[in-house]
Amino acid sequence: MENNRATLSGSLIVLVLIIAILGISILYFGVAPHIPIVLAAIIVSFYGLKLKYTWKELEESMIKGISYGIPAILILSLIGVLIGVWVLNSTVPTITLYGLHVLSPTFFLASAVLITAVVAIMTGSSLSAMGTIGVSLMGVALGMGISPEMTAGAIVSGAIFGDKLSPLSDTTNLTAATAKVDVFEHIRHMLWTTIPALIIALLIFSGIGLFINQGGADTAQVEEMISTLQAEFMISPITLLSPLVIIGLAVKRVKPLPSLTMGLIVAVLTTFYTNPGVNLGDIMTAAHFGYEAQTGVESIDSLLSLGGLESMLFGVSLIIVALGFGGVFQGVGIAHTLIDSIKGLLRKKGNVISSTVVSCFGVNFVIGEQYLSIILPGQMLEDSYRKANLHPKNLSRTLEDAGSILHPLIPWGIIGAFVMTTFDVGMGYILFAFLCLVTPLITLFYAYTGLTLTPLDDEPDATVQVDDDDPGEGHSPSKAL
Repeated sequence: MENNRATLSGSLIVLVLIIAILGISILYFGVAPHIPIVLAAIIVSFYGLKLKYTWKELEESMIKGISYGIPAILILSLIGVLIGVWVLNSTVPTITLYGLHVLSPTFFLASAVLITAVVAIMTGSSLSAMGTIGVSLMGVALGMGISPEMTAGAIVSGAIFGDKLSPLSDTTNLTAATAKVDVFEHIRHMLWTTIPALIIALLIFSGIGLFINQGGADTAQVEEMISTLQAEFMISPITLLSPLVIIGLAVKRVKPLPSLTMGLIVAVLTTFYTNPGVNLGDIMTAAHFGYEAQTGVESIDSLLSLGGLESMLFGVSLIIVALGFGGVFQGVGIAHTLIDSIKGLLRKKGNVISSTVVSCFGVNFVIGEQYLSIILPGQMLEDSYRKANLHPKNLSRTLEDAGSILHPLIPWGIIGAFVMTTFDVGMGYILFAFLCLVTPLITLFYAYTGLTLTPLDDEPDATVQVDDDDPGEGHSPSKAL
């Protein structure tokens, strides 16, 4: 039976219902996003049946959507296992202790942005940066009495900045491939938005640090944590071998899963040295259930009782549910219909770019899928940029600024779920992810002032061939976001 095309009126009704369900359930009732997203998927499925799609077709769309997140789910699970072992073998305690000695409470948040950014640039992965150095920075923040939500916002800001400027990043390569521009040209053009956004984020975090530390840090609590860490754990540079292996392999362009696996093997081996008397069963228990600290010091026990495969199941289930919903939403054609409907408004350059921002955010918010927030608007609006005499690198930059950079602000997206699960924070971190909040505003400012926009006729040869190793090939999200 031939399927009917999703109508604009029908798509808008479904969209309003979805936003109402998500908004009321999550913002008003404060429930976890899983069930509201399931309800939204049911509504979209009923609409798909009305359009004469079979249940098999809808199911295949869900499975296809979930398949996009399989690499991220595997990475998320492996990082949970790794963190549990890292506490057991004293990696997290060692980095936390070093951080308490070195980092200033006043400028800790700004330092967290820069440190995470460097790691993300080297690894090309925001998830890997947050799951490794980010976890240790969160420990330092708790030791200094700094808000976990603020710290998570700083870590996200740094990780996303580094990911966007890394030629190793899959989303950076995917965006360049979607817009058909050279990846390094794409990165250079992004500097016009990401560098000002980074400066603004650093200024805000520095101001927050100066404000919250006017009375000085709680040195008594910090000293208690330092003495407890030294007494309960083996503080040694040997414990840093595992994260160094992961970063080194990532710099060599080894994929995240094998890099994390090698880091896990090194962590297990060093555990036998740093934790005498431990056996393989203890390591497996920490890997599965996480480490449970029992030092008698509440701040330390709260800080170091973390990790394990089970700790990641909230995030894993959220990713599965959200991507299944995103798959059926795209499968019935609602996303294409909504994006097609705005093409008639694209007569001015500013409107072309702002429509891209709205489309990317809309796909992110409704579907919760980072890759589709790049691919769908990129494919649908490519001709509009050409007609507006805008070079494709303007498209690639906007897709990045409003697609992947905005993605961490969506709690039911892959990165949002990862942040809430890994750092044990609520949605409050969104208010402090300043780089993500500011970048689209800078993009819109450029859109309507014309600053930094490159005309198409300035550089007529805009296309680039994508090599076989490019993550954009086939749009397979094989690296860690």
